[in-house]
Amino acid sequence: MAGIGFRLRRMLDQESYMATIEAYIYSALISSGPWLITIVIIGCIGILQAQTLGFEDSTIFRTTIIYAYAFSLIIVGIVQMPLTRYLADLLFGRDFQMYFPTYVGALILVGVVQFLIGAPLIYWYSDWSPLYKLHALILYIVVSFIWVAMIFVSTVKDFRSISLAYVLGGVISILISKWLGETRGLDGFIIGYTAGQVFIFLFLSMRVAVEFPTTQGVSFEFIRYFRTYPSLVLIGFLYNLAIWVDKFIFWFSPIGEHVDAFLYTCYLYDVPMYLAYLTVVPAMSLFLIRIETSFYQYYKDYYGAVVGKKGLRAIKQQKADMVHSMKLSISRLLKVQGTLSLLALLAVPYLIKPLGLNWLHLSVLRIGILGAFVHVMFLLLSIGLLYFEFRTETLIITALFLFFNAIGTYGMFALGLAYYGYGYFLACLISLFVGALILDNRIRNLEYITFVMQPVK
Repeated sequence: MAGIGFRLRRMLDQESYMATIEAYIYSALISSGPWLITIVIIGCIGILQAQTLGFEDSTIFRTTIIYAYAFSLIIVGIVQMPLTRYLADLLFGRDFQMYFPTYVGALILVGVVQFLIGAPLIYWYSDWSPLYKLHALILYIVVSFIWVAMIFVSTVKDFRSISLAYVLGGVISILISKWLGETRGLDGFIIGYTAGQVFIFLFLSMRVAVEFPTTQGVSFEFIRYFRTYPSLVLIGFLYNLAIWVDKFIFWFSPIGEHVDAFLYTCYLYDVPMYLAYLTVVPAMSLFLIRIETSFYQYYKDYYGAVVGKKGLRAIKQQKADMVHSMKLSISRLLKVQGTLSLLALLAVPYLIKPLGLNWLHLSVLRIGILGAFVHVMFLLLSIGLLYFEFRTETLIITALFLFFNAIGTYGMFALGLAYYGYGYFLACLISLFVGALILDNRIRNLEYITFVMQPVK
């Protein structure tokens, strides 16, 4: 995302309040677009459904959407990291002709896999109407396509179009849901929501096609990176699974609720955790527009000094500048996000009623906010490790995150309501601590590691 970050940062250089606000809005939409728009759409459609649908049908609709996002993200995670690496290599080699053919190839691969997973589950294990089944399957596949599209549009120059795609897609979902929901009920709402997601996917695809015109055919060359970088395959899959594993445990726990067919949920845990995630949107926005762009320049200068065969003193100086930039970025992030998370914690008691929650959600929401804060720090640390090609180390801490989130959530669940969410928080904290130790060790020995990793000629 550094490419978009640099373009957004130019808006900040205008030293205008409006330009600054606009830049951070775009940054939030690009870094957290699917997440933000989904929550807004579900909230708006929920208001509409209160007038036309019963509680049971409304719950089926919401849970269908959550499942579409959860399981599509986990499966696409297998492709996500090696595909990103392949695209980075294409861009580094300025092989723009292969960009769009790779996009089409990735969509075909993901589409076939997700169809084979989603179709049997939806058609064999549910008694929904044929129309609802069809659009639930389309939604599942299209959301998977959007995850793939977001990998590619990160290099598109027209960041305004990306933001516009999400906003227009959200509006389309709400308007069509209102129109069809009044006459078709549950079927109308799923059609409306799916229509908006299809629009987002087509809009993003158009931007990729316009940005990277080509005369080449479909390419599946990226698949060989699955063998070249197996650790990236595991990192993407395990990380996305780790994000959801605590929800899975609560869904199928004694306090979980069977919604319909294969759909389960846990209102007591899910809602406050989803709201807690919203508190780290500023951190994601700040990372995209400030932190990554600042760090990337020093990172580039350091490896430029290595490749340029400069002296050891110059290389060490570049490393010192890069480390200083990292520390400064971490300090800035802790101040901004730490302050916002603290304010959110203090505001929780006053938000219970406006958000439609009850007091049982209070403790879960509070620990969820703390967990989300630590989680975003862990995520950014993982990105830092991958910048330096420390793939094995990233895989280790990702596996730790999954393990401790699963074990911790299960263990804390047995202790009762007061401890719900602590498994997730502790998993993030332990993974962050171990990751920080590893990164510190590797940075201290970076010169040695850099030269050892160079191919012998």
